[in-house]
Amino acid sequence: MDQEKFNRVVDGLKEYKGVKSVYLLNDQGEVIFKSGEASITNEEGMAILKSWKEKEPSLTYQNSRFAILKNDDIQLAAKNIAGGKGNVAGSITKEGDYLVIHTDPETGLILLEWSILVNKLAWS
Repeated sequence: MDQEKFNRVVDGLKEYKGVKSVYLLNDQGEVIFKSGEASITNEEGMAILKSWKEKEPSLTYQNSRFAILKNDDIQLAAKNIAGGKGNVAGSITKEGDYLVIHTDPETGLILLEWSILVNKLAWS
């Protein structure tokens, strides 16, 4: 995914309440593009991708634990249950990169809807 398409995806996500950050990671977890409030390092991106690919029960984002509720080769959905830190959702892109978003805990969509939306935008 190039910068122009990433920007279109970010703009598409802005139509929905609660998106805090959007990241595009390569297949090694390195940050290609980012947008939003927070910023992750390549090490954090690699840790997220490792948790996703190895089907671990949780991931760590911004020093908080997120329980992984959906984890397959194409989509990821994780929720910070105890701390009110929101959700992390992701999808592989048709180019083989990984689109990951962080949302507020209270939004107009439930976590699995976010996962589906991210997948739709990643493949558009």
